[in-house]
Amino acid sequence: STLGGAGRCLNDLNVLITHHPDADVVLQNQKTKEQIESLLQHGKHKELRERLCCRLSFGTAGLRSAMGAGFCYINDLTVIQSTQGIYKYLERNFSDFKQRGFVVGYDTRGQVTSNCSSKKLAKLTAAVLLAKDVLVYFFSTYVPTPFVPYAVQQLGAVAGVMITASHNRKEDNGYKVKPLGHSISSALPACTQPRVGPRGDLGWKRS
Repeated sequence: STLGGAGRCLNDLNVLITHHPDADVVLQNQKTKEQIESLLQHGKHKELRERLCCRLSFGTAGLRSAMGAGFCYINDLTVIQSTQGIYKYLERNFSDFKQRGFVVGYDTRGQVTSNCSSKKLAKLTAAVLLAKDVLVYFFSTYVPTPFVPYAVQQLGAVAGVMITASHNRKEDNGYKVKPLGHSISSALPACTQPRVGPRGDLGWKRS
């Protein structure tokens, strides 16, 4: 059963306990930078406006869009910004947030052209929270979506994020917040400046 599988998979959760500079993720994504530069060089101003003049908005469970460059796409920057918003919301509403922690899961999706994958976005999510001294439970392998809310419940965490677009097209990805959903959307507009660590590094050590 799904719950039984999730119970076994809890053994594969890594408790991320600190923040250090030996990261395998970098802050600047060269692929998405090149996408924007290419649009600018080719005079594709309409597409630039579509990508840069609107932002993703939370739906009933989180965010979903195509992977790629721009504020209305799923990418490194929009995930960092969204996680900053989540941190601000949870830190304000749960006094024990840092101690109870946060669960992060991901699926197998990836896109070479934007250097974007669910696992990478999950690592960025964890890095933002670790930089704020939040306990993070990070699945060591890809998992089905129900594993995240199950882990939240079993571990007593405040919430969790699953990086997936479920049954949607392969070009898409999503950022599903469990169990908070759209209640967090009001916290996001004030968190548009990415701040991951004191030196911009995105690393962690496993227990």
